Amino acid sequence: MAAPEYIEARLFINGEFIESSDKRTFDLTNPATLKLVAKIHEASEEDTNRAVAAAKAAFPAWSSLRVEQRGSYLKKLAKLIYENNDEFASLEAISMGRPTSRYFDATECAKRFEHFAEAGYEVQGTTSVQTPGYINMTFRQPYGVVAAIIPWNVPLLFLANKLAPALIVGNTVVLKSSEKAPLTSAKIATLVKEAGFPPGVINIITGFGNVSGSVLSHHMDVRALSFTGSGRTGRIIQAAAAKSNLKTVVLELGGKSPAIVFDDADFEAAVHGTVESIKMNSGQVCMANSRIYVQDTIAEKFISAFKDRFAVVSMGDPLDPTTNHGPQADEIQHKTVLRYIEMGKESGDLLLGGNAPSDHTGFFVAPTIFTNTQENSQIMKEEVFGPVVNINVFSTEEEVLAKANNTEYGLYASVFTKNIDRAMRFAKGLESGVVGVNCTSPTTGIDMPFGGYKSSGIGREGWPRYTLENFLEIKSVVIKIDSHLPGPCRYCLRIGATCGVAARRKQRPFYHVTEEEYRCSMQILKHFLPSQELNLQTLRSIAKDIDTGVFDMGQPRSSQNQLPLAASGPALVEEVSGQDAEPESEEINDLHDQLGCLMQDSLGRFRYIGACSEIPFNAAVCSMTSSSDHERHNSTIITPPKVGRFPPELPKTFTSPGNSNSVEVPYLPPRDYCNYYTTRFFQEVHCNHWFYFAEDFHTRLDDTYNSRGVTSSNSWICSLYSIFAIGATSSNDFDNEFFDDIVPVNARSSPDTKTSLDYFSFAKELVPRIYDEADIDSIRALAILSLASENLGFRITSYLYVGASIQIAYSLGLHHDKISISHNPVMRQQNRRIWWTLFMLDQEIAFRCGSPCLINERVLNVMNPGVNTPLDWLSVSASLCRLKRNIIHTIYPERTSTSKPISFSKVSCFISSLQQWQVTIPSHLSWGVPVAATQRRSISILHLNYWGTMILLTRPFLLYLVLRSGNLSQPKRKWFERLAEMCTDAARNSITIFKAMAVEKTLSSLTTFDCSCILRVIMILILSFAHTKLQHLRSDIELCLETLRGMEQVGFCKLVTQETPIRIADVGIIGPPSNNTVVEELTLKRSNNIMTPFQSLETLETAFGDTFPFDMDVDPFAIGFIQGVSPAAHV
Repeated sequence: MAAPEYIEARLFINGEFIESSDKRTFDLTNPATLKLVAKIHEASEEDTNRAVAAAKAAFPAWSSLRVEQRGSYLKKLAKLIYENNDEFASLEAISMGRPTSRYFDATECAKRFEHFAEAGYEVQGTTSVQTPGYINMTFRQPYGVVAAIIPWNVPLLFLANKLAPALIVGNTVVLKSSEKAPLTSAKIATLVKEAGFPPGVINIITGFGNVSGSVLSHHMDVRALSFTGSGRTGRIIQAAAAKSNLKTVVLELGGKSPAIVFDDADFEAAVHGTVESIKMNSGQVCMANSRIYVQDTIAEKFISAFKDRFAVVSMGDPLDPTTNHGPQADEIQHKTVLRYIEMGKESGDLLLGGNAPSDHTGFFVAPTIFTNTQENSQIMKEEVFGPVVNINVFSTEEEVLAKANNTEYGLYASVFTKNIDRAMRFAKGLESGVVGVNCTSPTTGIDMPFGGYKSSGIGREGWPRYTLENFLEIKSVVIKIDSHLPGPCRYCLRIGATCGVAARRKQRPFYHVTEEEYRCSMQILKHFLPSQELNLQTLRSIAKDIDTGVFDMGQPRSSQNQLPLAASGPALVEEVSGQDAEPESEEINDLHDQLGCLMQDSLGRFRYIGACSEIPFNAAVCSMTSSSDHERHNSTIITPPKVGRFPPELPKTFTSPGNSNSVEVPYLPPRDYCNYYTTRFFQEVHCNHWFYFAEDFHTRLDDTYNSRGVTSSNSWICSLYSIFAIGATSSNDFDNEFFDDIVPVNARSSPDTKTSLDYFSFAKELVPRIYDEADIDSIRALAILSLASENLGFRITSYLYVGASIQIAYSLGLHHDKISISHNPVMRQQNRRIWWTLFMLDQEIAFRCGSPCLINERVLNVMNPGVNTPLDWLSVSASLCRLKRNIIHTIYPERTSTSKPISFSKVSCFISSLQQWQVTIPSHLSWGVPVAATQRRSISILHLNYWGTMILLTRPFLLYLVLRSGNLSQPKRKWFERLAEMCTDAARNSITIFKAMAVEKTLSSLTTFDCSCILRVIMILILSFAHTKLQHLRSDIELCLETLRGMEQVGFCKLVTQETPIRIADVGIIGPPSNNTVVEELTLKRSNNIMTPFQSLETLETAFGDTFPFDMDVDPFAIGFIQGVSPAAHV
């Protein structure tokens, strides 16, 4: 038998064969000849995610098919497997050394598909009528996407055991084959395509466990996973499932199977059975009887007979029909078996073999027997997975039972005896999932469950019921029924008698409106009534006004008697007695009467800053007690920081990134320092601002260093310089533990001579050339440069660069999700990710600058980023960004002559929407849920953004309450008090996150985000302390300052750490309570001139024009608290 001419080595995803996304391949070597068989495409993280996405998309249609329809596909596949039996045998021979003479796997694989093709109707639920007034039942439903990871020793059998049952009950599957034996699985993929399976139902990939296997184990869309392999890998998979979505895991792991032979056994059957068990597949079988215990009265005879039969093998090319003993699967397995043999020589007596035959080229191991081996030796405890057997002698039942059970494995055990009582005692006493009596492995009951005790696995497989249960969810359905029978009954109707039960008159519950009609109607209403809140109450009001002829299209209406109340769960609705007019507050608009103010930078220029920015708000808080009359009355100007310069000075001269030659050679730091910069960037910045696939980035980086950057584009080099500028902010801190891990000691003798500002200058020099290139790399370069600019103190520069990046994105059509025909789907997903990164970065930087955002709202599916960012993080963050933009437009509007007051109803709707966002985010993104270490920072930042948005919404009410509470009427004051309390609670929830990040060491000074959040919380706590004088708020402020001091003192963080204590001391917070005279004076006097950035507070007293319509004895808002902060803490 010869090897096939063509070998399929690609991945099978969504019904098509594709190469790996990163073009990576690995060599598959024939273990018998050591010749190259094929270069196999290795599935990357991106490929694995794509396979899961394809399976998820295919699930609804596949699961909705009838059982016989799904079964027909399985029957077609079984027929094709039968027809290709010889090719399967040869593929297995050249990939992992299985002799074709002993090959039966393809036939057995086809039988399994045939069997399960008819087993779909075996899936039955249960019913119960034992509860009066109810009919109860259970459903057995498919999980959805399931993953299967199969081993290399008998891949086709395990493929069938997992694929067939999962498919017939309606699941879709991503199957990962072993990198040691991927060829038969790839051949199955060709037959799947030939059989006509719908795309995405079966996806077959191969690769290494630490990439594709890890992705499947952690994937949030994989709901169940079946794995067969080693115990070590099984533990890793189970831990990954627990850390992700608690997916159902079925594990069939290793074994150290004992065979016990008593003196009354059928001698010939015992010898033959035990020899064939350890001989099969060169000992590479998980349930092989690698330990044999023989009763002392027949030990000598048994060992002699066993040796004679075990030694007779025909070793050679697995394709040769005369060969019955093949090589070990690969070099790693070969070395492992030889290592165990050397251990066996130290702990037992070598009777046969014990070596690798010198007359064979491949990874062969001679049949090996050890006798009298110590029971506690390593070779008796661990799985060897080779043609190695240990034979020991016993005297009594008690002795041998204890020895047989003295292992952490429990997959298979056997006992040979004619004594039925003894056989049953051992069947009960052996700690094993399967016990053979007068037979041994691989004999199993085809209709019995197969699985292991102890460390040999979790769950069972078996035809058909046991295996099917692994791929089915159980759902209980409780149906309440009417105990009265409808009438008249047929009998009374037939005889014309009066029935005792009156028939109910049927009423149509509602008018039928199609979804399309509803959407079109709402679209028309929103077009003509853009300022209206469209709910049942407003629609009724509009209809009534139209009937009476008083409808005014320009007059907004809202719910009259409905106020959404924010709670820790979904938004609640509280019915209250109301009036015709909605309550409104002009105080906040007046607070922002001169929206924004001017800030003087270190160069003496004046910059406009919008009111939504935290800069004027923080300045207002810090100038509440200013002693300078000039500062009080010159209220349009925010003075520069007392520490540092904004912007700082660039170096007067610096080395050009290129030289004067015709071909420029950019400066590149030593490679170890480059690795340090890029690693920090990916772990601390890229986890929230996605720009690159990690594999592509590092491949390009290697090419850049290999070519010294000569062939690299200006945009790519600018991106690197921007990343270096971010990473080099702390590169000279040799006490940094992270630095110690990345940069070897011997590399520090030639340190990087450039500083963060040097790299920043290099990047800026390339900007004109980037504009000329205007491609995807240009977008990345300018966006990353904007992050570096902001952290170095160049706020306006940062805003300009991110704006330029967005303009290039517009020019390339990223905002329309367009892609040229020359690009593949991966490029489209990359562009989507980059666009949404720009969407959030635009808002983040514009918000801090108090300037307008450049990106308009649009809807687009968001793809999930890589390993440092959890699944769904990008889409969930984008939804919060949309909500934040709406809040800014409503609470911080541009003042015009037609500006409308802010309604409390609108504020409450925003709070309700925020809290609805919080409770509806995926569970793996919730606070307090265990996540991978690489994703902790992303989760923390997501929740800091949430609490920051809550602060943004409520902080004007706290600020006004501190400044002019005396101007508020009692009903209004109560609303302001509640909103101020919510603002403080949000700040304290943020502190809980800061604490966790400090413990996890995920706080970062490489961007301005972390220290800006801490500064925001400090300002809120100062206001709250000024209002309430609660002493625990002072402790919270001290904790925030301590957190700042614990961060790396670089960039913007260093300035904030130095400046904030000075400003707090000016306000009078720091120090003993008796020294807080400034705050006491502020609380008593409420000076009119203390609000520096916000002008014209003379008109803050506002009349509502109607009676305040809400019952203020009912708490209008309730806020959820994360662990560590509770309402009781505020008392």
